[in-house]
Amino acid sequence: MKKSCKSTQGLLISTVFSALDIKYPSLYNHFTNVDDLKIKMTVYLLTNLNAKLMQRLIGKSGEHAIREFAYVYRDFAFENETAYELFMNIQSTEDEEVKRLAKETAGIIHQVLDFYIKDETQVIHKSRALRSLLHGFVSLNFLGFFQNPVNLEDSFQSMIDDFILSVSRK
Repeated sequence: MKKSCKSTQGLLISTVFSALDIKYPSLYNHFTNVDDLKIKMTVYLLTNLNAKLMQRLIGKSGEHAIREFAYVYRDFAFENETAYELFMNIQSTEDEEVKRLAKETAGIIHQVLDFYIKDETQVIHKSRALRSLLHGFVSLNFLGFFQNPVNLEDSFQSMIDDFILSVSRK
């Protein structure tokens, strides 16, 4: 589900079944309710994101791996805006598959950062920092806050360069 819906805040069943080309009565054959739909979409998104990350990170380490992770994450979010917004706005869930996939994403980040950082606590701090940088950039872009004529790609590159510098100094 790309940009089919304008906002996940008001995600309505009617919007969803229209976007998925499912007739209203049969929607509940697929999902028990809107929360079930959100969880299933989150599982789908995380599965695809993790697969893309793992595929693109093969053979990369250090600076190249961090940069690749950042660009894949950003581009994936841009290509799947509505689903990404949904995933980032889903409340903490007890769904085991969502937990497993989120843990898998964190594991990918940890493997990338292990090149520079051996202390597990510092890996967690830097993992949180990288995820926050990426999510902040993506979210601010989605909300239209980057209106300045300065090249957006240059800003992203600079942000990632600063992050790499912060981990390479350790």
